[in-house]
Formats: sequence, structure tokens, C-alpha cells
Amino acid sequence: MKVRTVYWKLDGEWSTLEKFAEISSAYFKTGSTAYWKLLISTQEVQVKRGRPVIIKVRKVELPAKTAVSPLSIQRHALGTVVDVYGERLYRVEEQKNITHVVFLPVEDGTVEIDDLLGVVKVYPMNVAPAENVGAITAPEVAMSLKEQEANLVYVKDDEVVREKRILKEYWYRRWHIGEWYPLIAREEAEVTKGEAVKVRIENLELPENTIPVPMSIMTHALGTVIDIAHMGRPRAVEERKLITHAVFLPALDGRVEKGDLLGVLNVYYISSGERAARIFQHLTGKVEANHVYWKDGRIRRRSIVVTPFSFRRSSIGRFEPVIAEESVELAEGEVGVVKIRDLEFPSGTITQPLTSFNHAFGSIVDLCAFSPPKMVEEDRVVTHAVVLSPKGGRIEKGDLLGAVAVYNISVLREPEFLISKYRELMIRAEQ
Repeated sequence: MKVRTVYWKLDGEWSTLEKFAEISSAYFKTGSTAYWKLLISTQEVQVKRGRPVIIKVRKVELPAKTAVSPLSIQRHALGTVVDVYGERLYRVEEQKNITHVVFLPVEDGTVEIDDLLGVVKVYPMNVAPAENVGAITAPEVAMSLKEQEANLVYVKDDEVVREKRILKEYWYRRWHIGEWYPLIAREEAEVTKGEAVKVRIENLELPENTIPVPMSIMTHALGTVIDIAHMGRPRAVEERKLITHAVFLPALDGRVEKGDLLGVLNVYYISSGERAARIFQHLTGKVEANHVYWKDGRIRRRSIVVTPFSFRRSSIGRFEPVIAEESVELAEGEVGVVKIRDLEFPSGTITQPLTSFNHAFGSIVDLCAFSPPKMVEEDRVVTHAVVLSPKGGRIEKGDLLGAVAVYNISVLREPEFLISKYRELMIRAEQ
């Protein structure tokens, strides 16, 4: 199908370009390794809570056959990275760069030059049309990894502190094995559309050598979790982390109640070897929560029992384009809920919006449907996209808003069987 794409051209001045292109669903295969690249500010910017800003960063050069997404767990005391831009819009198959980020503040303050704003995960991947999916293989990618000096910015004794450190970029092995952790509000909060807020949640301990990713398709009727946070300085992936807050972006005005299920974390393991025996020790027990959802045009709230469980994600997935089904004018900094052409997701799939492929006037932060929730084991349809507009502008019906990655998953209901099956493989990889 032919759609209009609108993207930023960043060559010293801010300007938008548009073109019409033929697009379709495509399949991809990711490699077993991935990389972390640092996003370090090159300008000083005053920021205000809930007002997204575009900040220039040290240029990150990326090879062809890669895609990126921000690493979760808030890296800067004042906010979190929700999208990235290069000098133009790039295809997966092209060499690319990152020159700017969309930074969503959760506190007022000043971002300074050399502040670490966030980290992006870089995934090598090959893309193929549906008819060639059987022959698709993971690519070989040469990635340059650096050591850089930057400021770690965090809160200590209620004060924002900066700690200059030498930070290292590195690679890690992906096992595509994960668990689901519920994010349950521990406090009540009045929320206002578009004003990101840190909500205190029930303490959640993340094991060492894990990467958390908020699960897509809005869980709470009022908004979406775009990141999580813990107290004190940023911690290394090798350390356990006690998560105490969720960064919640409201799409509507309303009230979050204590006990509300705000979202769910996909927590992926990147450890290997002897750590395999501990993979499933961290499963939390059953917990009660309030599921807040839409039904018949009204927000409903009912008590449910959440049973966390583990899963294996396929290394092969598909890209689905997200196309606007209505025209919308967005103000600078506004969060909008935009009608899209229905996206159908079969049972046993999870989704994730793609970073750096978004419309110039609105970055997709989540998908939603104003209907009763369905389990991942059921077929689902989403009808709207939640978008964040850092500079404001008009989205036209038929515009390409962005794309989402769709992965097949298998629920692992027999953890001990899984461990015994993969222990030998993991030990060999560690040696």
C-alpha cells in the first residue's frame, strides 16, 4: 500500500520532508547478540515535567542491518528517552546514525552537556518479505564499541548530583527467555493527560543480568508505563535492582487508585552458564490487582489475580506498519490517542513499537483498544496509537505513524523442564 511518510531532516536546521512510499508487512530475524550504545547530551537544556524536548547527543554511528530501542530503567534523574532521530529516516538495511533524542522529563531542572541521557539497545537483524521468511538468517554485524566520559545524573538525599565517570559500551548475549512482572500502584494519584508522573509501585526486585521492557498494548485505561525507576545511582546490569516507581504517561485525565495494575514488564535474561539454575527463582507469587479498562464507552475496574509466568520469545518476528485512520492536529508536547487502521495480533504474540521509525509530529509510545482486555493467549485487535508530539504538527489520515515489531512467544509452564533442556547449551556458551 502507498502511504505518506513525514520525517525530520536534521542538517543544522529543523525541517520536515515528506514522500510517498509503498509499504507492507515484512519479517525479520535477530541475532543472538546485541549491543549497548550511550546517548550523551551535547547541549544544555532547561526542562519541565511532562514537556518533551528534543536534545542533541554525541553522534552514534550504526552499521546496516540494525534496529534500536531505548534501554529501560530511567538513566537520568530528570527523565527518560522515548525516541531517537538520525539525520534522516533510515531503513533497517542502511547504515544509520543517531543525532538527537526525544527526552521526556519527569522533574523540572537542567540537562547539562555531557549528561548521560540514556542507552539504546542495538539489534542486528535481517529483513525479508513473507515469501522468503523460511530462508532468512541472522546477519553478521561489526559494531564499534567505545569508552566515553560522561555524567551519571541521579538523586541522592533529595538532591540531583552529577558523577563524572568513564562509561563503556559493550555487547551481550540474548537468550529470548523472559518473565512477566506486574507493576501495581502503591499510591493514589490524580493524573493529567500528557503530564508524565512517577507513581510509587509495589517493590519489584529485578534479578542480575536481566533487561526489562514494558509490555506494549496499554494495560491501564488512563495511560501507559513508558519506563521504570529505582532509588539512587544507576546500577549495572550485573547488579540486582529494586524497582520502586513506574514512569506513567497518562493519555486521559483521571485517577490512579492504590492497587491498580499500571502495566506489565517483560524481563529478559541475558545471563548464561551456572546462572541458568537461578533463572526461575525470581518468579513472584500470585498477587491481586485492580484491572482498569474500557467497556461500552466507560472505564471499569475489577479485581483480578495476576499470575506471573515465564516465556520464550522467537528470534523471528514481523514488522507491521501503523497507519493513521484520522487526521489530528497536535500541539507541542501533547499526547494524542490517534485512530489507526486496525491491527490484528494472533494469540501467542507480543508487540513492541519501533524506535526511530516514527512520524515527525508524533512518536508512538503504545497501542490501545477501547474494549475489554484480552490475555496474550487470545487473538487481539488494537484500534488506536498513543503518540507523543515533541514539536507539534498535523498528522493526516493515511500517514505512516511508525511500525511495531510482533514476536511469537511460547508460555513456559514447566520451568524445571526448560532449565534441564537449556543447561548444557548455556554452560557450553559460557566456556
